[in-house]
Amino acid sequence: MTAGRLLVVATALGALFGGCAGGEGQTGTGSAGTTGSAGTSASAGTTGSAGTSGPGSAGTVGSAGTFGSSGTTGTAGTTGTAGSSGAAGTTGAAGSSSSAGRSGRGGTSDSGGSTGRAGTGGSAAGGAAGTGPTAGSSGTSGPPYALKNPPVASAGCGKPTTIKSGMKYTITSSNQPRTYIIDIPTNYDMNKPYRFFYTSHWIGARAEDVVGQNYYFLKPLANAANEPAIFLAPQALPGNPGGTWDTSKPTDQILFDDILAYVKENLCIDVSRVFATGFSFGGMMTYSLSVNHQKDIRAAVGIAPANYNIYVPTKTHQPIGWMQTTGMSDGTCPWVNGSSTTQGAKYIGAEHAADNGCTPATIPTWQSGPHVCYDFAGCMPGYPTKVCTFNGPHTNINSDPGSSANWIPTESWKFFTQF
Repeated sequence: MTAGRLLVVATALGALFGGCAGGEGQTGTGSAGTTGSAGTSASAGTTGSAGTSGPGSAGTVGSAGTFGSSGTTGTAGTTGTAGSSGAAGTTGAAGSSSSAGRSGRGGTSDSGGSTGRAGTGGSAAGGAAGTGPTAGSSGTSGPPYALKNPPVASAGCGKPTTIKSGMKYTITSSNQPRTYIIDIPTNYDMNKPYRFFYTSHWIGARAEDVVGQNYYFLKPLANAANEPAIFLAPQALPGNPGGTWDTSKPTDQILFDDILAYVKENLCIDVSRVFATGFSFGGMMTYSLSVNHQKDIRAAVGIAPANYNIYVPTKTHQPIGWMQTTGMSDGTCPWVNGSSTTQGAKYIGAEHAADNGCTPATIPTWQSGPHVCYDFAGCMPGYPTKVCTFNGPHTNINSDPGSSANWIPTESWKFFTQF
């Protein structure tokens, strides 16, 4: 399907179903992840000798890192070389009583708990990962990652996979068969953690249409940069009017959780570089995930998103890397929905900027010439927030004056690869 055809379909169906206009989606809670065996590395506390091995590895399980504080008794253990004083040895014994490591099993509530597995290595990086014991859907705590952090391997790393690239697969989610198409690099390396992109389709479209656009034109950019990634396009429920994502239930959020858990177990991905993107209703689905899956999704790009007519869960207001694009003549998912002070792309950008601790600002928008991107200042380290506007309608394909290049995927790829 051509770009023009995609735009016509999106616009026509938007008019048919009220586009992005309408009432706010109902709220609910996202489901917790299920893996998170991270706490198991806490048994390292039994070494207790110098406190350096006990607290070190326990620190890697995050909250068990508080077990590292029992390592402060272990600091006496560090003086345990002066064990001749005997007292150091007794404090070292406190390390053996560091069953506080068992509290590290709080990681079992974490779908990102597989990151906690790094705790078995007792490295500082693993310890940081271990601090994220809860699932992204609960969003109550998790691993803050610095920009350009070392990859965090999923459980599927080091294991051969039977998944075939370009195939449509079925997964049971919420007791229903759901389908998706996955694309893995030609020379897939089971020992290399890859970026993972979750790409949601627009209204009236199918997963095949996202594949036809090379996953929002990101796959060619990844290959050109010699940074191949794993891309996945899920399919909305066939019974939903116009091929939309659910507007009042967390069904599609649960689908994301189920697919991500499967991918983590069966492919080698970097769990600290899980990304989401989508156009129109796909941008709305991306927004929905961005407000309560911050511990699963490192960054997201909403292309012509809206914050209504989609299921919006209870928001955690945790930070997430966020970028969005909106055409200033977009009448389907507009910058501001009528006279509303809460609905529209403008308020999505302001919301994520606030959640990311950015300096409040009046967002500059396109007035003339090429597209305008605004990077909020003062955001928390690792959580950039970017809003792009341009002279155009409801579309994911736009060129600046004097250029034939679609700048939207270029800006998106640049945004994603800073992580």
